[in-house]
Amino acid sequence: MSVAPSTLGAQPVGGAARVAEGVWQVKLPVPFPLGFVSVYLVAGDDGWTVIDAGYDYPPAREAWEAGARAAGCDLSRDVSKVVVTHFHPDHIGAARWLQEVSAAPVFMMEQEIPFARGLWGSPDAEPFVAMLVRHGMPRDMAEDAAGVMRAGLPLAEEISPLSPGEKVPMGEGAARVVHAPGHADHQLVLHDEARGILYAADHLMLGITPNVGVWPESEPHPLSRYLGSLHEMRDLRADLVLPGHGPVFHDLAGRAAEITAHHAERLGAMRAAVEAEPRTAYEVSRMLFRGALTRQQRSFALAETLAHLDQLVLEGRVGAREGGVVTYEAA
Repeated sequence: MSVAPSTLGAQPVGGAARVAEGVWQVKLPVPFPLGFVSVYLVAGDDGWTVIDAGYDYPPAREAWEAGARAAGCDLSRDVSKVVVTHFHPDHIGAARWLQEVSAAPVFMMEQEIPFARGLWGSPDAEPFVAMLVRHGMPRDMAEDAAGVMRAGLPLAEEISPLSPGEKVPMGEGAARVVHAPGHADHQLVLHDEARGILYAADHLMLGITPNVGVWPESEPHPLSRYLGSLHEMRDLRADLVLPGHGPVFHDLAGRAAEITAHHAERLGAMRAAVEAEPRTAYEVSRMLFRGALTRQQRSFALAETLAHLDQLVLEGRVGAREGGVVTYEAA
């Protein structure tokens, strides 16, 4: 039986809703197919904790201001801190603006800070283009995608570090920082064990699965690390899961099991795709991710395919043949 969505957080994009005592979810619009990113406001005696910042463009700023007002939070004076879960633009994008508006400190996982500054501060698209081409994508398509996906992004002037296991004061208690790799190498989620709440970022979502991909800057074996993290996280005490996208839900262990099964199925499909003949990762991605996709979406599909093929190589089920373009074949 699939995990059912909660009745909480049913407001439309641009709206705000209380999802627990002192916890508000704001659905900020984003200018790409996901439609929205969920950010969270947690009330406390020392002010409000903001979890994630959203994509920085005028519709999201307007939704921020309206959502905070609905929750009873004045962004210019009531925010005590902003916690960013990972470096992707729909999560870190508006952190600089929020810091300027609120004067609140911004926090991220310690290793994510130099990584984000290096990636967004002086982006070099060529390694990204070279990776896509090496795995079979036509160069013109790769260059077009890289021009969009490796553009610069202004970050908060000051970002303070968090470490795994650290307790972040929130509301009347605290939430523990949990390292959640896979979708981003240094993504964090926040576990409020006393209240049974997991602020799950893009690690665990309902209806969709996070993109777990191989990128030029990725640490090795992202899918292996993601599945290992899911296994470790399934026993957390969390009756309420508040994700970065998609519906709120309650069955953490059930959803972790569903996602694990989904990746097992995808691994089987990708091995089958290279059984008859060697193929590039781009060719496999075209077989598995069908439909009319933009060049940026094709890049995400290729990166995700690479993560699965890498896992199959790690398991000894597929071999990689190096050359000008890498091909994969069943072992």
